[in-house]
Amino acid sequence: MEMKKILNLSERLNELIEKAEAEAKGLVSKAQTKAETSLAETKKEAERRRLLAQRRIGLEEFLAESEAEAEKEAKKVTKEYAKRVKEIKDTSDDKIKEAVDYILSEVLPE
Repeated sequence: MEMKKILNLSERLNELIEKAEAEAKGLVSKAQTKAETSLAETKKEAERRRLLAQRRIGLEEFLAESEAEAEKEAKKVTKEYAKRVKEIKDTSDDKIKEAVDYILSEVLPE
């Protein structure tokens, strides 16, 4: 009878060990799944932030290039307008001189 009790006890211990191993495997599996999910989410967030940073840098470079181009264009337009203003002033001086000469020639006897 003693042997039977020892065998029953041994069987129970084996069952308990198997049950504990199964629970441990389940816990490890859940932990691994949770870790993989967390890692995937972290990688996704890191990629999102990297893309945002990259876009921001790209945007800043685009704005700097656009500002430089606009400044260059503004200088060009300013030079063109200065040239046109000078031409208009010169034309006015020529016309005034021409008008004065005409009036003087008409008013003053030769």
